[in-house]
Amino acid sequence: MANWRACIPSNPLCEGAHNQFCVTNVSVALNEGVTIKVQVIYQNSAFSTEFLTITGDEYKEWGTDDNWIYQKVARKLCLGVLAGSDTPCVPAPVAIDDNRSVHNESDINRITSLEIELEEQRKKLAQIIGLLGKTTI
Repeated sequence: MANWRACIPSNPLCEGAHNQFCVTNVSVALNEGVTIKVQVIYQNSAFSTEFLTITGDEYKEWGTDDNWIYQKVARKLCLGVLAGSDTPCVPAPVAIDDNRSVHNESDINRITSLEIELEEQRKKLAQIIGLLGKTTI
């Protein structure tokens, strides 16, 4: 089962963008449930390892059709509709102007401000420790 599957997302970032996943481990407890380890590459190129547990009536649906596992993973992780095996996977372009980046001007200013505050606190702490060291009880 260790092959990659493509899913057509309901909200593609660009034409042809797909989410991809690979079932890397399936641990079955007979008549109880299954735990599935999945590696995911999202359409924005983010990588994730997910664990799914399927029990009860859902587990009973499985039967012997391994394609059911792929369909269930795609649905539970909201990856989209499972694409055909001939569907090419096209990663979405990475946005360079991400305002959450440490390269954002306001973030850099905030980090610099916090570094200055931290240095001031370090000096005060050193002064307090110095005073405590000189005090005898």
